Amino acid sequence: MLKFVLILISSIVFLFPIKIFAHSETQIIEMTPDGFKPQEVSVDPNQSVIFLNKDQSSRWPASNTHPTHELYSEFDPKKIIAPGESWVFKPTKKGVWKFHDHLYPHYRGVLSVVSEEGEQVEQGESSPEVSQKNESVVEKVRNFVSNILAKIKNVFNSKSTTQTKIILPNKENFKKSSYEKQEEELRKIGKSQGASKSWEYIQTTFKGEGGSTGAIHDLAHLSGLLLYEEKGFENIKNCTSDFAFGCYHGFLDKAFAKSLNDLDKAEEACLKLGRKNSGPVASCIHGIGHGVASYHSTIDLEKALYDCRKLSSGNQYCFDGVFMEFIRSASSSFFKATDPYYPCDKLEENFAYAYSFECGRNQPSLLMGRFKMGFDEVIGVCSNSPSQPFKEGCFDSLGFSLAGTGDVRQIIDGCQKIGIDEYISKCIKAGAGELVFQEVPGWFEKSKEVCSGFPQTQTECLENVNRLIREYNKKVTFNFKNLQVGEDPANYVRDQLKVCYDLGGRDSCYREAAGALYENLGLSKNLEIFKANEEYPQVYARCHEVTHYLSRLEYEKLGSIAKVYSQCDSTCHGGCYHGTLEAYLKEKKGEKAFNLQKDFAKVCGSERDYQKPIEYNECFHGLGHAAMFVTEMELFDSLKLCDTIKDQKLKERCYTGIFMENSSSSTSFDHKSIYIKEDDPFYPCNALEEKHQAVCWQYQSSYFAIISSQDWRKVAQLCLKIPEKYQERCFRTIGTNQVGFTASLMTMKNDCGLMPSPRFKDNCITGVVSSLAYRFVGDTQKMIDFCL
Repeated sequence: MLKFVLILISSIVFLFPIKIFAHSETQIIEMTPDGFKPQEVSVDPNQSVIFLNKDQSSRWPASNTHPTHELYSEFDPKKIIAPGESWVFKPTKKGVWKFHDHLYPHYRGVLSVVSEEGEQVEQGESSPEVSQKNESVVEKVRNFVSNILAKIKNVFNSKSTTQTKIILPNKENFKKSSYEKQEEELRKIGKSQGASKSWEYIQTTFKGEGGSTGAIHDLAHLSGLLLYEEKGFENIKNCTSDFAFGCYHGFLDKAFAKSLNDLDKAEEACLKLGRKNSGPVASCIHGIGHGVASYHSTIDLEKALYDCRKLSSGNQYCFDGVFMEFIRSASSSFFKATDPYYPCDKLEENFAYAYSFECGRNQPSLLMGRFKMGFDEVIGVCSNSPSQPFKEGCFDSLGFSLAGTGDVRQIIDGCQKIGIDEYISKCIKAGAGELVFQEVPGWFEKSKEVCSGFPQTQTECLENVNRLIREYNKKVTFNFKNLQVGEDPANYVRDQLKVCYDLGGRDSCYREAAGALYENLGLSKNLEIFKANEEYPQVYARCHEVTHYLSRLEYEKLGSIAKVYSQCDSTCHGGCYHGTLEAYLKEKKGEKAFNLQKDFAKVCGSERDYQKPIEYNECFHGLGHAAMFVTEMELFDSLKLCDTIKDQKLKERCYTGIFMENSSSSTSFDHKSIYIKEDDPFYPCNALEEKHQAVCWQYQSSYFAIISSQDWRKVAQLCLKIPEKYQERCFRTIGTNQVGFTASLMTMKNDCGLMPSPRFKDNCITGVVSSLAYRFVGDTQKMIDFCL
């Protein structure tokens, strides 16, 4: 069969020869310190193009995509061109070929190869701008045959090639290797272990190092390219913002190498990375902006911005990526040294303030980078702008610039030079955030120090830092200590929990803190200390979660629900009961003899097995938490498990654990539920069967409180929008939540006073009293003091 195909191909080539016509004309492209001149050249297929190096540095022109040059592999000298030397290239493929300088990838150009009328040329891989209408029969046949040959080759190769796992190269040796060797190693890793492993290797090898230019950024580009080649847009989830978004740039440069037809697919892939406007989604769409700008060869800014407007959301992040890429890659002639506001002012003339903030946000990089302005001069440019959006973006950017120093004092002092509190605050916030984003050595401690440099907005600044840590899943090292001889155990516990409290409450931090507390004090002693120290905010705020973790550890040690429950009480809202069941179900799920669906309802046994009725009741509530734990936050699967319980009251008690876990997961940094929606506060209750709705609406009030930042008037308004028959439950939960959000009885009383009617005020008060009774068992004075 193969022999027949080869004979057929030979015949076709013989019958349809390809004509090449010679010409003597040449085009010269000069490589200068400002880029390629001219940037755009049109030739016919038989003209030569001379790349003349008039720079004082070596240059290397080559086709896209950087850094592999695979779009037109022959368009590559495969070596550097020394100053004063030249390289002659004779294109044979018709098309619009975008190119760049391999050593300075921000220098770019476009070579258009257009055949003369009546000529036939070898048809290469051309860009979409080139019309395919005139493709000849010969070209179609040749392409068809080429495809057949490629498939045959793949069949034979697949039979003879096996994928072998390679040992990852030594990181220090890799850093010292030439770029060509590094590229070769990365491709080997990708072929053997997958493209995501290549990117992971680059991340760990260069962790904490800069990467906006040079080899690291190029390697990030290559990693993104490999990810796209492997699985297309499905793989964009593996890119991260490390090394100045290099992975996203390479990924989207490859995706948009020929056209922007897949812009909607790129956006869809980005939106799968997290909630709308979250850090990873914003970074991804920012990368789309870079890809769009590259597609337009950083020549036509307005077209690039227009293409960003085709996205259904996150246009501003795309704009930001476009401006950043233009500042990095456009020819120097694009900008105006005499106009520090260009192109922002020109865009405002044509489009009002549509692009002003994002343009202003990138302008300081242009002024300090290309035009060598000093920091104080740029402050003047920002301050003197008549455009408020430009001004805000400009001062934001100054914080980013200062963060590059990694020096806390320099960031604070630089921002203070601005002299206007509103903009000092923006600069400080941006600087602290950028330390986190770029993972500058010591970023965690430094970001907090920077925030403290402007006390007026320190809380807002720290919240932004914690948001970035959470959304970008930055790894923080927690330094928990062991209890020292003679040290007060209560002080020890408070100090360890304060580490997490100051971090904004990361679940992973509390998990590690629980490990340290358990190792040093065990379960019972910790519960005793928590109960006596709940007036301290670091204990009161999240001790419920910590007791979850502590009781999991105790169950793993004892292997008995009854033995752990004998130590549990309602301290910290009974988290001890919940964690025990989570550990039990996790253990049983791994046993072949245990059928989760069939045995779930039997876990708590009978009421006579417990010393106190509350323990039996808590078992079923904890079972709901545990269901979410073992199903990895799958709400509907968890409800099905609770539905196997026959007793209606106990079944609903199980529901309470599920919906408490779901509604509070919006504050979880480590295991958020997918069954909450930022744009629909009533989900999932509005999508459930009637039998699940009552308890769902009851606990949805907790989610209302979180998204309203405990503005209880707003929470009340949301409660009024749910089905009327469930509203009293919603207002009662406003009361129970008071005991979780504050330790002040007066605050609880005042908050209930904000409810819109006497009936709903009573519901709120009932909720407070019931929660006080449960959390502080035996301490009736708290309830009396609240009612006085």
